[in-house]
Order: sequence, then C-alpha cells, then structure tokens
Amino acid sequence: MNKAIWLRITLSGVLLLTLTSACTRDKRDRKEAAAPAPNIQVTVQPDAPTKLTTDGVTVILPAGASKAGTTVKLTVDSGPPPPSVPAGITVVGRKATVELPGRLAKPATVTFPAPRTIADGTLRPVVVWQNATGAWRWTPTTYKAGAATVTATVDHFSGGFLGGIDVQKWIKDRGQAVKNYATGRSGVSQPSCGDEKAARAGGLRVSSDQGDRVKWCFGLQDGKRVLKVANNTRTYQEITYPAGWKVVGGGSASFNADTVARAFGMAASTPRGKASRIIDGGDTLALSVPAGATGRVRSELSTTAWLVSAIWFGAEVYKMVADAAGDAFAAAAKGALDRFALVLGMSGEADPVDGLKECLKGVSDLTEMTADTGREIVKFAFKCVPAIMKSQLDDVQVWAAGTIVSMIGTLVGTILTGVNLLASGARDIWDSIASFGGGSDVLYDIAITAPTTKVTGADLARAGCPGCRLTGQIPFNHPAWGPSALVVALSEETSDLLAFDSAGKVRWRRHYDRMWYEGAPARPGTDATGNLFVNFNPGRYNGVIVLRPVADGFQDFATLPDLDSGYAERFYSARLVLNKSTNTYKVRSELNDCEPDCASGTIHVQDYHYNGKDYVPR
Repeated sequence: MNKAIWLRITLSGVLLLTLTSACTRDKRDRKEAAAPAPNIQVTVQPDAPTKLTTDGVTVILPAGASKAGTTVKLTVDSGPPPPSVPAGITVVGRKATVELPGRLAKPATVTFPAPRTIADGTLRPVVVWQNATGAWRWTPTTYKAGAATVTATVDHFSGGFLGGIDVQKWIKDRGQAVKNYATGRSGVSQPSCGDEKAARAGGLRVSSDQGDRVKWCFGLQDGKRVLKVANNTRTYQEITYPAGWKVVGGGSASFNADTVARAFGMAASTPRGKASRIIDGGDTLALSVPAGATGRVRSELSTTAWLVSAIWFGAEVYKMVADAAGDAFAAAAKGALDRFALVLGMSGEADPVDGLKECLKGVSDLTEMTADTGREIVKFAFKCVPAIMKSQLDDVQVWAAGTIVSMIGTLVGTILTGVNLLASGARDIWDSIASFGGGSDVLYDIAITAPTTKVTGADLARAGCPGCRLTGQIPFNHPAWGPSALVVALSEETSDLLAFDSAGKVRWRRHYDRMWYEGAPARPGTDATGNLFVNFNPGRYNGVIVLRPVADGFQDFATLPDLDSGYAERFYSARLVLNKSTNTYKVRSELNDCEPDCASGTIHVQDYHYNGKDYVPR
C-alpha cells in the first residue's frame, strides 16, 4: 500500500476514534448533570406520623397533619445556593423542598444536618423558609450545642434551607459603626439665613465656639431675625436657648428635651428661663429671635441626647436583624421605630414606651457626665433595646411570631453585648465625650450680644449725682431701650439705682435719701433667666433686689427697698445662691423670728425659685 494513503487512513481512524470518544463522554456528562436531585415520596398513613429522609434531610408530619393517603414529596436540591438570600444569612445547607397537596393541619418539622461551622459555633443556625409569595422568613429553629442536626418547625410546606449567622462578624461590623456614629460628622450643609448684615443692625454681635460640631447662621428672614443651628455630628444633640425664642420653619423633627426625659423616667433638666430641643445628626433647628433680644444658645451631647442616641443605634441594629428575619418583621420593626419617635416627639406629657422606665431604672442617677457615665448609659440602653422593641412587635400577624421575635431579641442582645464590650475599650469614643460637663469640644455656644454700655463718673454727674461713687454696673439688653446698663451708685448720704441707655440717657432711676452701708451688683449680675440682681445692706443684714427688663421699665417682684425706711419689703436678710449647672439664682431667705429676742431667736430658711413669672417658695 502506498505510504501516503496508509498515513491518511491511520489519521482518519484516530480522528474518528477521538471524536467518538469525546461525543460519548459529552453525552455521559450531560446525563450526569441532568441527574435529578435526591428525592423521596411517602404516602401519609392514618393515625401515625409520616417520615421522609433523603440526603441527610428529614421531614416529619405528626399524625393528623395531613389526610391519609396523601403523597408527600421531599426534594433536596444539590445545585447552587438560592438567590436573594436575606442579608446577614450564609447558606450552609442545600435547599429542601417539600410538596404536599393541601395544607398542613398541624405544624411539621424539617431537620437538616449541621455542618462544621454550626457545630463549632462559628455560625448561629436559623432555618429560612419561603412564604406563600416566595419571600424568605425565619422559622422557629432548635439546636443544641454540639448536636449533629438542626430542626425547624414549619406551618406549611414550600422550600427552605439551613442558614448561619456570623455573630462575631455582626459584632465587629456594628462595633465599627458605633465608633463612627459617636465620633463622625454628618456632613450637614451650611444653613442660610437671608440678610445677615441687616440682622446685625445696631451693633449686635454674634460669636461662637470653634470646631465643626455645629454649623450656624444668623440673619433677617421674612422680616424677622432667625438663628439656624445645624448638628454636624451623627448623634443626637440637645440645643438649649432662651425660652422666649420660638422654633420656626417646621423643618426639624426635633424632640422637646423635657418630654424625652419624662418618657425615660428621668428628671426634666432644662434650666428655668430656657427651652431645649433634641435634634438628630444632620438636622437643623431654626429659631426666631425676638427684636432686640440677646442670649446664648448651647449645643451639647447631654445625658438625655446621648441616651436617645444609644437607644436609637441599638434599635437600628434590631431593625437590621428583623430585616433578615422576613418582610413582616422588617415592617414591624420600622413601625416600632416610628412609634418610638412619635412618643419622643410629643409636645406634652409623653406616655412612656412600654417597659422603658422600668428597664432604664437607675439611669436617672447618671447626671454628672463623664466618660464612665457615657459607658454606663450605653450599657443601660443596649440592655433595654430588645425589650423595648419586643413590646412594639406584639401585633405581627404571622405564624409563630412570638417565637421569631424572641429569636431576634436573643440575637440582638448578643450582638449589642459584644458591641458594648468593643465600645467600652474604644478610646476614640470616650475621648470624644470625655469633656462632658464643661469641655469646649462637647459644649458649643453661640452668643448674640448687644454693644456694651459703659457708664462713667461723668455720666453720673450729668445725671444729677455728682458726689456718687460707682460700685458696679450690669450690661444688659432692654426690650425698649436696647443696649443698656444698670448702675449702683452710693454717696455719703444717698443710694441710687439707675439705668442708662447706650446714648448715656437715664431711662430709669430709684433714689434713696439714705446711705446703704453696702450696695453693688451681684457677681454675676444676671443669670440664665435674664433677670438682674443687686445686693444691698441698709444697716444690718443683706437684702436682694431682683429686676426684670420689660417694655415699660422693670418688673421688680416687690424686692425694691421702701423709699421711707430703706429696707426691703420682701428679700431682706437674704442672699443669692447660684446653681452653676443651670446658671440660675435662687434667693435664700434667712429670717430671724427674734423670739424671745433676736440673740436667741430661730433662723427660718426658705428658698425662692423663679418659675417664669415670680419667685416662689420651694
């Protein structure tokens, strides 16, 4: 045979053999790929449980769960994990599908083999089952540590899989989140207030602390002065401002600080003469500033604001877990957050959230804010969150909702306990709040002040008091006179109280034809209420004069000395006591009843506090 012909025949044979072999293997591979998933069918027997097991998965129908003679089919899918798995869930077992004509009359159980990651505690098991619409939701899951199987109870047959929750991953992730929450910035936009130059007419000055915790503006908007305070932190902040200023615009979903405190079972802490709102990170509070008014606005991470922040963070963690548990629980958790915000946003007496006061018992004792106090508040808040949220999820209308809510609460409790441990050792967090109670980084002040009116001896001489000695003056802003000063002037025979405006004109005067042994403004001469305070001694004991600037002069609360006797009608033998935390004075009366004589008489002590209208005993 010709050598070339033989070679062609040989190569053709090899090629044919190769193609035939490849074709046969391809058919075999397709046949193996198309092999059906393991399945088993069983007929329900009367008055007896029905059990199906295949590929490690077991389904048990109790007696009476389905009509006798009905065929039940269990299929274990060996394919890829199901799509659209809930966030935070890792698929650790194959999907099992159970088919049954009709409905279950009683709950059944589905048992999956526990893989190593479940058995060694790396993942916490939960069986995820499909509802009627094909959406996933958790179902009651039972597992004993170290066991070889995980069992779930289901009220209907569809499909589901064994999932695992990496609790440590959740803790690490939320631990970083709480650090960012406490120390980060919201990136709020710089607010705009219209005509800022016009708002400062008459020499009005506006100043503030340094730093980026707050962004603000002061201007003339719609013919009215307005101050806008934007919270550039991520946590809630408490904004305190003069009580006569009003919240405007409606753009802030803020809470009344005292209402929130009452909802938490805490004592209201807003100083007299002040109002306060708690605003969220990235939110802006707009305040209408009355014409001619001055005052100070403070933004701070107060005890109440920090407690709201910690509870809200914990509730957000709860919602994330509820989202993974299924649509019904996700919607209920969101509704719980909305209801919680509604309670805090009430303008009057807030009804406490169920169980909240009891859970937070003891937190009201944490009034002196330090880094340690901040840690304690977080511990209280995180402990309370599962109970708070559970009380709001009682109306979830799905099968075994109570069991699932308990599963969610247990998981959230574990996560928040871990987060609290991480946060406790995170110096960044506590360094950022270590100045609670006085540090400039935590307390941010914005001050609106009028030009200072300074009275001299020459001014007193022109006012008809040439021999008077100026003992002190209190600069203030009067609603009718503008920038003014209250002056105390003494001579060898007379005593005077005078109010000068910025032009040096005497607007008000109280003259006494008798000398006070002592007379001078208190130090400080005014407090958070805006009232003015003078101490005087006509001969034996100290007296207190209180004046409040009003449109037609001063309200004196019957504290001015009598023109004839020179003695106070109300606060004689009294002194001022300053509460530094609220920057408010109380008047302490210490009267001797001189019974049977003044040397052996009894001193009766009574404190008087300003209630917004008068000084009342307390």
